[in-house]
Amino acid sequence: MKPHRLLARNLSARSRAQKVEWLRARIEPGASVLLVGASGYEAGGVDTNNAVERGVAAFTKAHALVYQGVDPRIGCPWSAGDGCALPFADASFDYVVSNAVIEHVGGPGRAELMLAESRRVARLGAFHTTPDRWFPIEVHTQVPLLHWLPRSRQAAAFAQAGKSFWNTEHYWLFGRRDFSALDPNFSVRRINPMTLIAEWSPVTALQGPAS
Repeated sequence: MKPHRLLARNLSARSRAQKVEWLRARIEPGASVLLVGASGYEAGGVDTNNAVERGVAAFTKAHALVYQGVDPRIGCPWSAGDGCALPFADASFDYVVSNAVIEHVGGPGRAELMLAESRRVARLGAFHTTPDRWFPIEVHTQVPLLHWLPRSRQAAAFAQAGKSFWNTEHYWLFGRRDFSALDPNFSVRRINPMTLIAEWSPVTALQGPAS
């Protein structure tokens, strides 16, 4: 395996573990949690083993929302639906969590909807992770700098890397600044070199940007 791919794979595994610990420190055991965007199979050539979702489901009362009618196999109830138009009443869950989903919903406009919907459905907080656009290795392909190409050239580059599914419709990475600009109710922080987390709660919504 090439060194940059090994580095990306190791960092990704470490990042997943860090995400679970970060969420465990903020979500009470037994809380009701909506896990948005879990998947039960290899989607678009990316192995989605739901490690973060399984980690959260292990200590909460979780419900998984999937885009396809496929059991995400994380040991909790699930249903199909759109993360940008959640099929649940206001304040249906204590928390809403998504892991590396928001960059795939269709660009900034739909990402804004996803954040707003999570605030509507959550009583106590919402958390959304996404790869940091400014991390130099593209995390889906493990190819350095691919995601820094002009958008007009990204589709061809992804196809050449064997990931033709990732195009403008399904792939839009955010840096901290533009992720923060989507919804001022969320506080955005970088928890490791490759991961951003947007956090909302009735308390953090009244505070300034996270350091």
